[in-house]
Amino acid sequence: MSSLVTQLTELAKVTGAPEADLTIVAEGNIAVLEPGTNRFLVKASGVVMGNATEDDWVYLDLDKCAQILIDADKKGVTDKLDKAFDVILKESVTPNGKVRKASIETMVHVVAFHLMGATWSLHTHPTPVVALAASKDAAKHYSGTVFPDEAVVCGPVPLFLPYESPGLSLGLGVYQGVEKYQDKYGRSPGQIILGNHGLCTFGSVSSEALSTTQIAVKAAKVRVGALSSGGINFIPKKAAEAIAFRPDEILRRKMLAEQKKS
Repeated sequence: MSSLVTQLTELAKVTGAPEADLTIVAEGNIAVLEPGTNRFLVKASGVVMGNATEDDWVYLDLDKCAQILIDADKKGVTDKLDKAFDVILKESVTPNGKVRKASIETMVHVVAFHLMGATWSLHTHPTPVVALAASKDAAKHYSGTVFPDEAVVCGPVPLFLPYESPGLSLGLGVYQGVEKYQDKYGRSPGQIILGNHGLCTFGSVSSEALSTTQIAVKAAKVRVGALSSGGINFIPKKAAEAIAFRPDEILRRKMLAEQKKS
């Protein structure tokens, strides 16, 4: 098995551990873009993260998946595109050549690779994040950042998206949301909050995606605590932007990423 498969399996066990409270049963998934190729690995459908083995990952072609999203962006989600997407999922294969259906949430990762330039993409369902994402004022709760390291690690402005059904509709919602975010801010979001659903984080290495998730979960707990104490007081947007892109913080992020690669 490749080192990528080993890294995927190790990350799945960490995120699927009960004490982490990031996923239970078959929730969540992970994907990684294979260097020097146009394919990526993602969790097979129905696999419990904490029980994942090196046989529970499947390959898909990035261009084929991205084209489905591009077509859906132009035409909307049609029966024809839904069926084409389902065929792609059902024809995915493990590194050993076994045919297994890929996760229904695969398109979230396709957006990360195709639009955002990420190498690793992690999707989880942390309880405090889902609690906020299911609240009536969810978008308001994620209209800013609540402490400096959230701005630095997750970005100064979260991307909150309303609920969409898992599958192509969810993928299209993320695709269009990321495009709008990039048009507005000139960069990609560091964390995506899916309404009534969960969290998406990214990285150049697996540990970067995990550490971003951990900060995002802490930030969700801080929001919940703030709401119980009178309301959320966000860091002013200019201040969040300033600290997130301060030269020493950019260098710190780069150094951490390099350490995690070694």
